[in-house]
Amino acid sequence: MAKIVFGMAVPHSGMLGQKPDEWLHNAERDFKNPELWFRNRTWTYPELEAHRGKAFEQYLTIEERTARASRCRAALDVMAAAYQRAKVDVAIILGKDQKEIFPQLSPSIAIYSGKEVHNGPPQRKVYAPDHHVVHQCHPELATYLLTAFQAQGFDMCNLEDWPENVWMEKQMKQKADYPVVPHAYSFVYHQIMSDNPPPHVPVLMNLFYPPTQPSMARCIQFGDVLRDAIEAWPEDVRVAVIASGGLSHFVNDEEFDQDILQKLANYDYEGLSAIPNGWFQSGTSEIKIYSTVMKALQHTGAQMTLVDYVPCWRTAAGTGEGMGFMYWNPEE
Repeated sequence: MAKIVFGMAVPHSGMLGQKPDEWLHNAERDFKNPELWFRNRTWTYPELEAHRGKAFEQYLTIEERTARASRCRAALDVMAAAYQRAKVDVAIILGKDQKEIFPQLSPSIAIYSGKEVHNGPPQRKVYAPDHHVVHQCHPELATYLLTAFQAQGFDMCNLEDWPENVWMEKQMKQKADYPVVPHAYSFVYHQIMSDNPPPHVPVLMNLFYPPTQPSMARCIQFGDVLRDAIEAWPEDVRVAVIASGGLSHFVNDEEFDQDILQKLANYDYEGLSAIPNGWFQSGTSEIKIYSTVMKALQHTGAQMTLVDYVPCWRTAAGTGEGMGFMYWNPEE
């Protein structure tokens, strides 16, 4: 029977691929963003600065940015090493599409049941190698999971072919000859799995776009069914469940992140579910799939290993990203 042996939650921010002196370049989009989500509502940048002041200006020095970038790089190296130690045979990768492949629709929950995924240029360097690579998926396990979730009341989308990554042409001004995988997945392949992922199943959760977002409670339920389905899979394989994304962004909220980390460490599903959905919008919504990993690993008795939490700011009002690096390994 299959055995869940490893869980991970890892950010996939583009800031992780930038030099520290480039971090402040991202501020321009924050200044222009009319809907910066922060604590259950949207703000313009002037409103946010009026509310929070310029309390984070002290963290914008090149020295601070360099130190935080170094901590993030070190944490990613630790995460990759932990993944390698787990000796995984199969992976379930939880992520989302950010209008990269679904510009005109937002399926709530989809599982990719195709044979392979593609990565490489013109994807950004933090997400991909400098050449085209093809990674093998696990169609049999994907189809099995789709059936298992349908049987438990989940209305699933079966993604049989990976659509063209239209974001690449629009933003990178270059069209690939192959369907480049969304960045939530490519980051894991490149940064955690060293461009050598095992046979795996990409799960796409619509975390960003109302009104078809699964709630935190639904993501917890998803973890229940995922655990039971994997444990019943007849193959003798070691399985990892990995969540790609989070923590708070694009307004960084260190107090909120610390509360989330405490709830994750304590398997506090009631506490997570009690947080209003308005707190889980924009990039912060990616925290929801952390709960799926928790549910999948709890029965193993694994304790969360928090490698590091690094708040990374790019404006005086505190826009930026909270980088949390954590994993669950019951064998350690």
